[in-house]
Amino acid sequence: LKLLVGLIEKDRGAIYIHGQDISTRGTETRSKCGYMPQIINLDFDLNIIENISLYAQLNGFNRTNAEKSALHWIELLGLEQYIAKDIRRLSFGVQRKILFARALSHDPEVLLLDEPTTGMDPHSRDIVWNILDKLQNDKTIIFATQNLTEAERYADRIAILHEGNIKMDGTLERLIET
Repeated sequence: LKLLVGLIEKDRGAIYIHGQDISTRGTETRSKCGYMPQIINLDFDLNIIENISLYAQLNGFNRTNAEKSALHWIELLGLEQYIAKDIRRLSFGVQRKILFARALSHDPEVLLLDEPTTGMDPHSRDIVWNILDKLQNDKTIIFATQNLTEAERYADRIAILHEGNIKMDGTLERLIET
């Protein structure tokens, strides 16, 4: 996923997002992507609204629309009670929901989610997957998970990676047959 958003350089080959080579059109392709890393990389000097809206602004939203988007995702994810709290003091699961909201904040065409529900309680996981269910027809969603139950339930296509190489690829039924 880090390759797709340009955080690390590729060794060989080409990567295209919606037909555009990320090597030559990196800024343009990155703005089409919403990325949720596995690590917590929130700015602890900013509050929740600022963390989410800043990401939207960096991807083309004006301040007003970015704040509206942040508030929209805060409400959908049930984060209202944490708005005035210090992000450092929030649980890992709540911080993950903020990262999820940040990835969605600029209405990207492509969502790249690294272990999106790790550290979340069952209710929060359901909220995240319900949102993704609603978005799946309008967006390309790529997620990394070690949870095969999630992969089975939510993925149309599964790729098994080992040391950076695709070892198996296809539908779950095809992978089971292999």
